[in-house]
Amino acid sequence: MSNFARIIDNTAVDVSSDPAAQFHPDIAAQFVSVPDTVRCGWQLVDGAWTAPEVFDPPEPAVVNKKVSPVEFKLLFTSQERVAIKAARATDPIVDDFFEIVEDPRLTFVDLNLQSTQNALSYLVQQSLITVERRAEILTGQLQ
Repeated sequence: MSNFARIIDNTAVDVSSDPAAQFHPDIAAQFVSVPDTVRCGWQLVDGAWTAPEVFDPPEPAVVNKKVSPVEFKLLFTSQERVAIKAARATDPIVDDFFEIVEDPRLTFVDLNLQSTQNALSYLVQQSLITVERRAEILTGQLQ
């Protein structure tokens, strides 16, 4: 089996065993014969074909989805906390959620819980936080 590649800047950008059948004739005419081992992304360096380095993406940062009640409050900015505190006096939904957060029996706030996510969405609806801030708070990463 013969292998052909279209080479741009010494890199095999397209590799095919039958370019005439797979590409427009103008593109197929750009293919040259290469060793059977050459694949897309391989580079021609000093007359020899080399495979690209394997890129291992970094592990995603572990996101803490459970935070203590105090840490949960610290996820909000000072201005957000003050606005929420003021809203508690007139909004029973906001007050109910934060009463639960402040309950001494609560050992952590689970950011994965739908009820927590719904409460944060409600704070967005009430213009106490923004949609972007809701997303940041749900990461559990203290600022």
